[in-house]
Amino acid sequence: MSDWRPTASLAHLQDRACVLAQVREFFAQRRVLEVETPLACLHTVTDPNIESYSFADRSNQRYLQTSPEYAMKRLLAAGASDIYQICKCFRQGEQGDLHNPEFTMIEWYRLGQNIEQIMQETVELITQVLKAFELSKQVEYVTYADLFSQSLGVSFADLAENDIDQICTQHGLQSVRKFSLAQKIDFIFSHVIAAKLNSNAITCVYHYPAEQAALARLNPDDDSVADRFEVFAGGVELANGYVELIDADIQLARFESDQLSRTNNNLTNIEIDQRLIDAQKHGLPECAGVALGFDRLLMLALGATSIVQVMSFSWDNA
Repeated sequence: MSDWRPTASLAHLQDRACVLAQVREFFAQRRVLEVETPLACLHTVTDPNIESYSFADRSNQRYLQTSPEYAMKRLLAAGASDIYQICKCFRQGEQGDLHNPEFTMIEWYRLGQNIEQIMQETVELITQVLKAFELSKQVEYVTYADLFSQSLGVSFADLAENDIDQICTQHGLQSVRKFSLAQKIDFIFSHVIAAKLNSNAITCVYHYPAEQAALARLNPDDDSVADRFEVFAGGVELANGYVELIDADIQLARFESDQLSRTNNNLTNIEIDQRLIDAQKHGLPECAGVALGFDRLLMLALGATSIVQVMSFSWDNA
């Protein structure tokens, strides 16, 4: 007999509804407009670390979106002001205590904000939600390089590839030796450093290496780092944000680099979303954006140990 029951308790689903209302009130007070964009589109991300779900639609292939970022940026280029949305996103092959292939994202964009301002707003949203559940956590800010150096006792600026390989060996990560240097550094950060972050704090890690800029601009005063940050609760990533890259030519070159990486790693080739590039050429305003995992935030607020405890039905039970 099949198990038809929800994976979340009714109490957790009531809490979920309350937090959704709280998030909407947070943005309403700041006059940020709620928008909706399509979940099924003709294009998806080229990021070699993310795999999308696709399906056939007549003569076209469509993709379930891993994030509403591209469509929201097209709205900004068309003249929209500050915007946000709460929507479902889909990522193939991501399943576990902290992952469900279908999950809920809060994503928002603020015109004219710098990295300090958008980080502060992200922290305000997280702490307001936690406060409603009588939870309080200290907030810490640290650069990527400083955290790397403090955690491993090495100078991030002076690291050579041999040093990275030695760190991988010390922590049982020999399997990443085939990765690029940038991928090795990211893997060490994710599996060794972030996993040991203070569980009693909200930690904002900022100024990621330029090689991990993705769709972020490089810092105007130091092009070795990107104006990108992530927010963690202990070892759990809650949010990823950055001051947006608005140069279409640089963005196109990054997408082409992604395609090359996908080819070199025998991954499916993904066409570049030309509509996003054209929108940037038309004029993406200076802005900053954040993607925050709503389900993970709710897990933190409720003390849940698995993401399926805060959503009505898991991927395997839908």
